[in-house]
Amino acid sequence: MAEHHSLMETDVLVVGAGVAGLSLATALGREGFAVTVLDGASRPSAPPGGVDLSDWDFRVSALTPASIAFLQALGVWQQIPSDRVAPYDAMRVWDADGNGHIAFDARDVVAPCLGQIVENRQVVYALLKSVEALPRVQLCWDEPLESLSRAPSGWQAVSSGGRCWGASLCVGADGARSRVRQLVDLPTREWSYGQSAIVGTVALSSSHQNTCWQAFLRTGPLALLPLSDPAKVAIVWSLDEEEHGQVAALQDPDFLRQLNSALAPSAPVAVAIGPRASFPLKQCHAMDYVREGVALVADAAHSIHPLAGQGINLGLADVAVLKEELLAARRGGLLLSSSISLKRYQRRRKTENLAMMAAMEGFKRGFGNRHPVALVARNLGLNFVDQQGWLKRWFMRHALA
Repeated sequence: MAEHHSLMETDVLVVGAGVAGLSLATALGREGFAVTVLDGASRPSAPPGGVDLSDWDFRVSALTPASIAFLQALGVWQQIPSDRVAPYDAMRVWDADGNGHIAFDARDVVAPCLGQIVENRQVVYALLKSVEALPRVQLCWDEPLESLSRAPSGWQAVSSGGRCWGASLCVGADGARSRVRQLVDLPTREWSYGQSAIVGTVALSSSHQNTCWQAFLRTGPLALLPLSDPAKVAIVWSLDEEEHGQVAALQDPDFLRQLNSALAPSAPVAVAIGPRASFPLKQCHAMDYVREGVALVADAAHSIHPLAGQGINLGLADVAVLKEELLAARRGGLLLSSSISLKRYQRRRKTENLAMMAAMEGFKRGFGNRHPVALVARNLGLNFVDQQGWLKRWFMRHALA
């Protein structure tokens, strides 16, 4: 390791320049806090603006109205090109093994849409432009975190290049394999789903109708998420490991045949696919999100099944609450590292995150169960909810909140 440089002091040190880290830096920087963001990667370049199959990000998210309102309040949403944002006003969910189905429509709750599908790199780049305009926020690229140690001012961080930072509060926004979480020894509960997800961009023979399509297959869920190009969707296809290896290895024509067979006859027909990628699915939850002078947000605290593209919404909600608690601490004359504020943050977020994780786990287990009784029960359940207007409206209002 290189020799240490002189110590640079900051109020809050954020590790990780993804959506959560940059949105926290923006939120705190706008309130006058001195913030330093470290990331081991290089600064991302502007995302492509083209609409070929290879011009779309593998990773997209379904942002809820609450997340969009938060990004609007930060002045970030306005920076995302409107031609890369896809509002969706309907969801179609069905059980491919039976006749159960459910349809959600924004008109039923008099909402303009149920959410917006956005490429993650578009959100990151819009945040980057916002952060770079803030005088008290410093971004440090190509600086992987090497060590964290207690210091009189709070924490001292050293990068693998030997640069040092001192901060009263250190925030881990560095993803599911969080280095911060590891260095301060915050234990997790984690398990593998025994599945991997295939992601990519698919061209359809017809419009996606501003609809999210979700099939629950015997081998795992398959989602089509509408992009701003009306004939293109992002796919997230979760498959048990054995099937995943076989499907991922298929040439494009065979892959498309398998995809259309899995979706038929309920969804539009796929006619072409761009580059594909796969990643293993794991669930991970930190038993505590905070330790003296340290807080975890987003995937560093909790990573969930990408079933509905909800991870980013939980992460942005973490950021919004942590910002509120740090502002309240400052107003009350408390240190930013105050355990009172950090424990309040943990209390406010843990319950909601655990509820969402339990719901995702319930979906995964309920639809993955091949027992005939479970099949009948879930199909009856889907159809029952579909027929109860009040119950569907309750689900949608909860999702929009």
